[in-house]
Amino acid sequence: MLSTAHSFTDIAHALGLNSRQFFYSIQHVDDGIFYQEFDIPKRRGGVRRISKPVRGVALAQDRFAVVLEHVYRPGSYVRGFVRGQSFVSNAEYHKSQQWVLNIDLEDFFPSINFGRIRGIFMSRMFGFPPRVATILARLCTYGGVLPQGASTSPIIANIVAKQLDKKLVDLASREQVKYTRYSDDITFSSSKRSVPKAFVVDADIRAEGGIKLSSELHDAVRSSGFRLNSEKTRLMLRNSRQEVTGLIVNERTNVWRRDVSRMRKKFHSIRKFGWDDAAKYWGAKSAEHFRQQLIGWLAFVRQVRGTNDPVLARLCENAHSAGITEIKWIEELADMHKEFDVFLSHATEDKPRVGLLKAVLESRGIKVFYDEDSIKWGDSIVDRINHGLTKSVFFMPVLSDTFSRKGWTNKELSSAISSNASRQKRILPIRMDDFDIGDSYPLLNDTLYKSWPTDPTMQKAFFDEVADGVEELLTAEKSGS
Repeated sequence: MLSTAHSFTDIAHALGLNSRQFFYSIQHVDDGIFYQEFDIPKRRGGVRRISKPVRGVALAQDRFAVVLEHVYRPGSYVRGFVRGQSFVSNAEYHKSQQWVLNIDLEDFFPSINFGRIRGIFMSRMFGFPPRVATILARLCTYGGVLPQGASTSPIIANIVAKQLDKKLVDLASREQVKYTRYSDDITFSSSKRSVPKAFVVDADIRAEGGIKLSSELHDAVRSSGFRLNSEKTRLMLRNSRQEVTGLIVNERTNVWRRDVSRMRKKFHSIRKFGWDDAAKYWGAKSAEHFRQQLIGWLAFVRQVRGTNDPVLARLCENAHSAGITEIKWIEELADMHKEFDVFLSHATEDKPRVGLLKAVLESRGIKVFYDEDSIKWGDSIVDRINHGLTKSVFFMPVLSDTFSRKGWTNKELSSAISSNASRQKRILPIRMDDFDIGDSYPLLNDTLYKSWPTDPTMQKAFFDEVADGVEELLTAEKSGS
């Protein structure tokens, strides 16, 4: 156990590590051989420097993170790096308020240095001997400060900020104001119209730097070992757009409409100019950097709006058409939004002939739902067929004796007939091989159908006739006539 440890060997044993390898890792923790450094794009521009541990240091940190989580119990106001909490739950807590005040801690992770961490490990919370506290503080720092990218860093940051949380919670409680902290993002809000002087002593929300925070708030931050980033201080009243951790919270938690519009423009520029030129236009360092930024934004929208959101599905379709095809959930949502002109329903035995019709329709730019192409290995057949029926403008059953004996084709037709009651003229039947429609499907008796020619030489003219008819119907559909 770490509580009784006194040496490298004791710590390694407590963490289930090889003592010799652990000693080597600690001795060389600042040499750079155990860290990979890279930048990741921020949602609103700029980059964040990540120092990700590897090999022995990463393993030791992962083991020690479990110990930290066992000791530290975050308050309900801590919303960052806490299981069950997120930037969404943080924003939700402050929605529909009269005012929202956001303040930001400057250089949050880098301001937590080796000395502060060592002091925490020797405090009453952990009670480690000085030598053990020194070893563990070296394990959790890189270049003498808390690295962004290590598994131990988020929880250590929250532990170090515990003193600040206590002061701000006391202040918020005294003034009957809501308080949360998401990493370095601090938010106060209230349903009362006036902003207490304990928070803001002067405010001109129209002027840059026009928010003057109280000395009490400044002192609470400074005495806890942090600094305020005055450029990110914002007071947002009810009649303005209120934002918390990147989300609008006036009525319900939502993403900015302008951000969604900007994403659509980015995907359009990729399709028009290609990845490299689009990346340069939007200020990204490279095409890959641009790609990762867009994927991150889509994940952000998914977390906020949910997986069944039509705006997200439309964005995923834009992303997929721009070439982001390697992310499974993006592909699935893009496919959900995809719409078809014609659902071509047929029996497997008729596929050789029906496939020829499909090829002609698609050569005209008509989008066809066709089971062989539209249902992939592992898909739920029922879900995909229902999706195809819902998303198709017209249902075109190729009726034959084999069609009438098939379970799936009959289910497709029954569903189409049912929906046709509210969506008139959506079924475009084709009769094959003198099939008797009236005997098998009396509900289609009053529906005009086309007959597949028995003479193979007449097939091309027939296919063109069908394609012409579909194009005419689609034109009428789009014009609303």
